[in-house]
Amino acid sequence: MIVALPTARGWLLTLLAAGAVAVALVNVGLASAMAATAFCSIWLASLLMAQFSLWGIRVERLPNTVGYSGSELVLPLRVENRMIFYRQPLVLIEKCKFAPDGVLRWALEPLRPREVRTVERVCPVVRRGAFELSTLLVVGGDPAGLFRRRRKIRLPGEVTIYPRIVALDSIHLPKRGSRTSSFDGRPLGQSGLGQEFFGLRPYRPGDEIRFIHWKGTAAKGELMIREFEANTVDQVVILLDTRASLIGNDPVENNFEYLISVAATLSAYLREMYCRLMFRAADGRSGELLRLSADAAGIYRRLLHILTLLEPGDQPFEDLLRATIEEAPRGTLIYALTLDISEETAELLETLLDLDCQVRWIAAPKKNFPHVQPDEPRIVYAGRPYPGAERAVKPFEVCFNTTLEEVLRR
Repeated sequence: MIVALPTARGWLLTLLAAGAVAVALVNVGLASAMAATAFCSIWLASLLMAQFSLWGIRVERLPNTVGYSGSELVLPLRVENRMIFYRQPLVLIEKCKFAPDGVLRWALEPLRPREVRTVERVCPVVRRGAFELSTLLVVGGDPAGLFRRRRKIRLPGEVTIYPRIVALDSIHLPKRGSRTSSFDGRPLGQSGLGQEFFGLRPYRPGDEIRFIHWKGTAAKGELMIREFEANTVDQVVILLDTRASLIGNDPVENNFEYLISVAATLSAYLREMYCRLMFRAADGRSGELLRLSADAAGIYRRLLHILTLLEPGDQPFEDLLRATIEEAPRGTLIYALTLDISEETAELLETLLDLDCQVRWIAAPKKNFPHVQPDEPRIVYAGRPYPGAERAVKPFEVCFNTTLEEVLRR
């Protein structure tokens, strides 16, 4: 917008000025002329100040960090007043699809002459994904708020929002199924990331500084690392249901986004463990079956990127289970994250039990994640009980207010 336009108060002043001029023309006199002159002077002065309110204002985008859904993200800007005059407060408006209402508004305090200011805009984040930023709208005006001037500034940028991740101190993981034995038949421990001290070994690239044993380092003359006895499984499989027909109606707080957060939190915890991690899900963008399998620490960044961009599809979850039955080694811990509860899923999960796998079934039905209404609380109405209560594998049913700590620490 090139020309400043009146606000609601500006339109009122415009009508008053026009009326005063009309009265002065009809009833010629000193009082009517002075009143018309006063109204017109204020109108013209406000218009000119608003018109030049953005003159000499320069805005640049600064690099921003990645964000996480459910937290806050800082989107910094550098604003410069190139003029020798003070500037009135400005408003910075930018479309951000990851913001609660899709728009980030930020009030900028008055700028001193020649001032360069770094503005750290804080934006609540509610959506995951990769987003592009393009245009910033700068709004200025006159001191009386009678006129408003807008200017669009093209500021390309990119923002990556990862799924919500909850930091957990511990997750209850079962003991490894395999143990080595000594010559007299006693079980021997295995090194890993557990609670009991296992021994010392020389430092290897990639070891964390917090595990350095300083006394042993001083005695040996080289960096020594503390090892702990491993107490978790060797292999963990995460199966994620992505069927679009089973996802709740709320675009932000639905059951699919909840399970995305469960998978991201679980993978973030397992990267500190000495275990292998397998991930399976159907990608709605390409229709392909995603399969990742590697060391939990090495696969973490790639898996987090996939969870950030993953979209719903239409491939049955049972296809993931059948593929897992064919490939999962014995003793695997399997997390089945589903969007509903079905008998077919329960039967396939019981087949995994026959392979000595341990199964944890986390179900997030659509009915447990109702649409968020501005003036109404979210209520989950009890449905029919799970018909397969006699089965060996039972789902842990979650709803919108079930915390991730409750899910993963059980």
